[in-house]
Amino acid sequence: MPTLLNFLLETSMKPDFDTALQKHFAAISSRDIEAFKAHLTKNDTLYTIVQNGHAFTTPSETIELHKQWFKDPNWIWEGTVVHKVVGEDMAMALIKYQYRAKADDAPFTTWLTYVFQLQEGQWRIVHDQNTALDYAAFARAVGIEIK
Repeated sequence: MPTLLNFLLETSMKPDFDTALQKHFAAISSRDIEAFKAHLTKNDTLYTIVQNGHAFTTPSETIELHKQWFKDPNWIWEGTVVHKVVGEDMAMALIKYQYRAKADDAPFTTWLTYVFQLQEGQWRIVHDQNTALDYAAFARAVGIEIK
């Protein structure tokens, strides 16, 4: 249970949100699962909603999903922050990213919303929402057959 003292310490010595976000982007781009895990909530619940609408609900599911994804050496992920809101202990970032399954594939664009919470003096992801702008392109890139 957080105490008032812990809250005051965390919010008075709050780490830079932009730095935390760039470190998370770097963890994704470099396929660094340990760095990726360090940015996730320590709580039991972490909703990660992927392009097809499926919701993973725990940090361990999100980690496993990313472990599998990071094994593929061919994809390219390039994210840009479109909007952000930073509060005392919560922050949100809206990212638009380009994804290619292989270097010569045409990219498709996806919206990504992260909600971060300040936990133990670090910005940690507490919600992750992906929305493909062109679901058919996403499905083709990852081998999902649409009927």
